Amino acid sequence: MRAPRRWLPAVLAGLATIGAYGVAQYAFGVLIVPIAETEGWSAGQLSAAFSLGLLLAGPVAVGSGQALDHVGSRPVLLGALLGGAALLLASSFATSSPAFILLWGSGSACIGGGLFYPMTMAVLARMYAVEDRTRAFAVLTLLGALASPAFYPLAGGLVEVMSWREAIRVLIACMLALVLPAAIALGSKPALRAGGPGVPLVRLLRDPSVWRFFLAVALALGAVNALHLHQVAALHEAGLTVAVASLVAGLRGFLQIPGRLFLASLVSRLGMFGSLGLSYGLLTAGGLILLIALVTGAGGVLGVPFAISTGLAVGLLSPLHGLIAAETYGVERLGALSGAQQLVASVAGAAAAWSTGLALDATGSYRASVTGIAVAFALAIAALAWQRRALVSRERPSDPSPATR
Repeated sequence: MRAPRRWLPAVLAGLATIGAYGVAQYAFGVLIVPIAETEGWSAGQLSAAFSLGLLLAGPVAVGSGQALDHVGSRPVLLGALLGGAALLLASSFATSSPAFILLWGSGSACIGGGLFYPMTMAVLARMYAVEDRTRAFAVLTLLGALASPAFYPLAGGLVEVMSWREAIRVLIACMLALVLPAAIALGSKPALRAGGPGVPLVRLLRDPSVWRFFLAVALALGAVNALHLHQVAALHEAGLTVAVASLVAGLRGFLQIPGRLFLASLVSRLGMFGSLGLSYGLLTAGGLILLIALVTGAGGVLGVPFAISTGLAVGLLSPLHGLIAAETYGVERLGALSGAQQLVASVAGAAAAWSTGLALDATGSYRASVTGIAVAFALAIAALAWQRRALVSRERPSDPSPATR
């Protein structure tokens, strides 16, 4: 395949990422405020809708990963898109909080379990040779980084001129336009049919290197999900208007792009694990900056430093998780193990997002919750260091791996 057609699958997957993450993850953080003001539903109830989506996305991802291994990508991507869009559309007609929680949670679970990075990276890992995979992932994640800078301001602008129900419908239309081309065009083959059964999934899950990596990912992504959901409201508490807080959140998303542009050079210097540790450290710093803004009310001053620190960090997070997963798991069972990884991360993310909303209801402030988010990022650094030490100890000195440097 010649350039630029060579990278067309990665471009399509990146556009799909913008739509999937933009609606199912980022836009909802903006919708919380107008939904609560209009319907009188609490932050805890609305957080439950987001958390249910994260929680159910895990089992959906396990099923999607197994299907990806056995039948290929097209049925998985199309099924996730159409099923998720229908359920999210139904949520815009909900008149009670339980109905909204169930419909939004189920719809976002379909989108997250079938269209988020664990699935699209698994698709591309099978469509590109090893020597092209890093560049393909760079294209995917560079485009995917536009999800939050596009959809935070878009959602913020929509709720200024129309009801939250109408805003959801417009957002779904945007998602369909972005995701449908990839869902139709991407056609990775079923790896297991072509290459045999590979290593049994149960045995791989018992491997300490697998579950230690799961632990680090769960801590980091759990806290990231809570941050994504509540950052606009937390910045609003710190003194910004909802519109300005949405712009800061969009800036944070846009700053993922520089992080990904420097990914290759950073990995060449620090290795994959060193680069991921740096990302976790920047996220810890961002959590502490947001906490200081809440305590002092200096959101106008500290909003941009928060966006810089967390934006650069999240920019590194997704491609590094994907590259390490592809190297650790192997392509034959990459779909299934990526789904299992997402299941673990989704449970952590659901718990973190929901507990953040409940803590807000209980205390009337985001201070305690943001403190917990910063602590979770620090624990992720510790878990990653544990994994790295264990892997280095079993590496032969004459055969160092770039992933363990």
